[in-house]
Amino acid sequence: MVKIPYLAVARFSGEEAGSFLQSQLSADIEALEPGQSAFACYCTPKGQVIGLLLVERTDSGFLAAARRELLPGIVQRLRMFVFRTRVDFDLAGDLCVIGETGPHYFFAETAEAHSTAPASWKAEELRAGICWLGPDTTEKFIPQMLGFDTLGAVSFSKGCYPGQEIVARAKYLGKVKRKPVLARLQGPVMPDAGSKLRLQRGGDWADATVIDAVGLEENDVLLMTVAREEADATVDAVEIDGRIYSCATI
Repeated sequence: MVKIPYLAVARFSGEEAGSFLQSQLSADIEALEPGQSAFACYCTPKGQVIGLLLVERTDSGFLAAARRELLPGIVQRLRMFVFRTRVDFDLAGDLCVIGETGPHYFFAETAEAHSTAPASWKAEELRAGICWLGPDTTEKFIPQMLGFDTLGAVSFSKGCYPGQEIVARAKYLGKVKRKPVLARLQGPVMPDAGSKLRLQRGGDWADATVIDAVGLEENDVLLMTVAREEADATVDAVEIDGRIYSCATI
């Protein structure tokens, strides 16, 4: 098990904590039993994902983890919608997220965690379709473009939440034309999150946006991108800043 350094935790309590999170997040939070967790999206009114969260129900409330750089802003934004709801929440600096092969996640006391996540852990996340948005990728994609619906982070049967109409319309009208694409390129390069590149699939080139990347070993990089949906998902090559890199089969 490893400590995941790029995630931070917030704690939610109060008799209406569940209903508050249910009204703000895309997953069916109130369906969770104590000890159960689920991914969820926090979206803008336009349906764009501000951040991916991991939410766990506890005996006394809820814990939520998100990218360290984004969580303070998410907490601040959520405060704008409390009104008279009986809920209290804040960052929980005494807690961290532990990862275990699967990938599986656990909340733990920060003082109890020592080792940090290696590159192999991030690669396991990306292969599972888990990509934690950061400052350069927040508020740019609806959940389906990132594949978050396949993680169970979106409920299409629960009540309203910010952006719900747009997210649902994209599903039922089939208007999601961009999807997550994983590529393993070979070359001395590490694209930044949010940067643009081109993918070659089936002889055709298409624009893509980098969501996350991790170096597996020398000249071997795993990329999570968002690109136009294609019948042939195999990436043959990647073009970055005018230079073409070959891709290995994932």
